[in-house]
Amino acid sequence: MNTDRRAILSLVAMGRITAAEAERLLAAWNDSRETAWILTLGLAFAFAAQFHLRELLPILMHLLNAQVPALAQSVLDALSPITGLLGGLL
Repeated sequence: MNTDRRAILSLVAMGRITAAEAERLLAAWNDSRETAWILTLGLAFAFAAQFHLRELLPILMHLLNAQVPALAQSVLDALSPITGLLGGLL
């Protein structure tokens, strides 16, 4: 349980707020979290909309073509001591 919920529940336990007020606070807290997610996703989509797919796709293909072979080779190099022990299975 996070600190905000604990603080609200402790206020109820101390009698400073009623259960109905705590319920409203918790609902408002959840709504603000939901609003933050909506704003974040909206900004992400707005940022992504700035790119044209015909421009982005060649860049991604170049990145994949350049990085995947290097990554595969580095994994094989990292596993070479193990494969030497296993009799060169890889």
